[in-house]
Amino acid sequence: MSSDLKRKQKKKNPKPVQINPNWSLLQQKLKSDSNNSGNRKSSNNDDSDNPRSILGKRKERPDSEVDVPKISPLAPVNDDSSLTDEVAMDCEMVGVSQGTKSALGRVTLVNKWGNVLYDEFVRPVERVVDFRTHISGIRPRDLRKAKDFRVAQTKVAELIKGKILVGHALHNDLKVLLLTHPKKDIRDTAEYQPFLKDKTRKSLKHLASEFLGADIQNGEHCPIDDARAAMLLYQKNRREWERNVKDQTRMRLKQKKQEANFRIDGGEMRVMRSYRGSSIAGLVSHPASLSSLRSIFTGCRAVMLPRFGGPEVLELRENVPVPNLNPNEVLVRARAVSVNPLDCRIRAGYGRSVLQPHLPVIIGRDISGEVAAVGNSVKAFKVGQEVFGALHPTALRGTYTDYGILSEEELTEKPSSVSHVEASAIPFAALTAWRALKSNARILEGQRLLVFGGGAVGFAAIQLGVAFGCHVTASCVGQTKDRILAAGAEQAVDYLTEDIEVAVKGKFDAVLDTIGRPETERIGINFLRKGGNYMTLQGEAASLTDRYGFLIGLPLATSLLAKKKIQYQYSHGIDYWWTYMRADPEGLAEIQRLVGAGKLKIPVEKTFPITEVVAAHEAKEKKLVPGKVVLEL
Repeated sequence: MSSDLKRKQKKKNPKPVQINPNWSLLQQKLKSDSNNSGNRKSSNNDDSDNPRSILGKRKERPDSEVDVPKISPLAPVNDDSSLTDEVAMDCEMVGVSQGTKSALGRVTLVNKWGNVLYDEFVRPVERVVDFRTHISGIRPRDLRKAKDFRVAQTKVAELIKGKILVGHALHNDLKVLLLTHPKKDIRDTAEYQPFLKDKTRKSLKHLASEFLGADIQNGEHCPIDDARAAMLLYQKNRREWERNVKDQTRMRLKQKKQEANFRIDGGEMRVMRSYRGSSIAGLVSHPASLSSLRSIFTGCRAVMLPRFGGPEVLELRENVPVPNLNPNEVLVRARAVSVNPLDCRIRAGYGRSVLQPHLPVIIGRDISGEVAAVGNSVKAFKVGQEVFGALHPTALRGTYTDYGILSEEELTEKPSSVSHVEASAIPFAALTAWRALKSNARILEGQRLLVFGGGAVGFAAIQLGVAFGCHVTASCVGQTKDRILAAGAEQAVDYLTEDIEVAVKGKFDAVLDTIGRPETERIGINFLRKGGNYMTLQGEAASLTDRYGFLIGLPLATSLLAKKKIQYQYSHGIDYWWTYMRADPEGLAEIQRLVGAGKLKIPVEKTFPITEVVAAHEAKEKKLVPGKVVLEL
């Protein structure tokens, strides 16, 4: 037989393969299970009851482990994206300047259903130095095609106008947006009383977890989730929340009906409503009896500005009414008020875009005197206490009056070591300098400061810089050189007789220019090292607004400031600021401490009685008096 035939026979009769006994048993079991599959499906314990079961029974997953998608408690309840009466807002910030100042990087608004109304990345006016990505979630690529700040600000203002605004710590969001909103229309989850534990505010993350069962802000924040969480917190407590708001409003109306009436007669206060066993002396010795009252005064003298012009337009009028005090306001019996350069500029028409519709107005910003009455929420002052302070530059009711009205944060106790005349010369100038050095430049001990101009603001800045431990150089005119050196400046240069670019050596961390001419700006910018700050008092916001109106002037000023910031940031690596005075309780407290210690003072050159206000303004405007002028009442 051939070999090929033998191979074919071998293939037809293959040798049986030995099967593992376990495999045989498994085959039998599977065949048996397939014949009884119907019975096995209907039985839950056949395999478990069979001791010979090889594979065993597959364990059933409990209902709790079934893969059912979880619905987020923050998810919108519908797809209605219309603008509602309640709007929630959340903003994410980035760091500008030296990274410590916040600017808007993203803003989100949702309606009462939680659906997004507006969600945009926003390009700040200033250069971003810290994206704060670990919190904000913002990256450089997000801002490359982001909305311009002005566009976003306008849109947000349009959406929230007339609406209930909901959010968490909304004052921070409104601050970076440069917007305000009526207090009666704000619902802030950081301030809602039932959410406060031991009078301390809880974070939004904590509130969302405790009251909503939502887990947010794990790592990078999502402003959409944050806005939805705030809105849901409000909606869940809406009925009780609104009832509290109504109760507070009702209480304020009730307090109005319980007002006490006072009258000014010959510069003194006389009680019109009788109190059992009380008198002015009794009220002064028990100031708490005034703390819940709002006051109405009449018969007060005030210097009025009926129209813009020269010193001759000022009018001293009798029986000018004094408005009711708001809860946070203090009525001050003025003893001295200083004449600031800003007062003269306002009288001549500076700020007319704000003041024109309100003429006649009372001018003046500084004041020193005694507390005559306090609003019902004022805690820091009592009747009869000596105080001094300054109003915001845009205040409509100034201090050239027998009785000035200032908010609690605009006043501080007057040190007994200085007179009312001396005290009245200090606050506005010192607070302007404080804002430049601390809020804008954030100057630190050991840094170098250059001050252009030795006027009230410049002299205050020199003394503050010395108090902060800085190395101060100043430019001035001859007669103030010795005074500046005596105040602690390391170098004083007379810019009329000396070349400051030759006389002064080295670079500075901050330059405060109180003169604000193109030449001083050029010199100041060139004296700064990279990362330094140039601050000028000659900002153009008010002048451009006066010239072109709010709709054109304000955006134009914003664009001009932004252009200068960008220009100097890229050409010199420095920050550029327009500096204005702002109320600052922390700054005022430090100023008060330095005044009391004799480390801060503004010399007064001449005083005038309030009846000679026209002569005082003429002396100041024509530079007949080189230093500070004060009016006495």
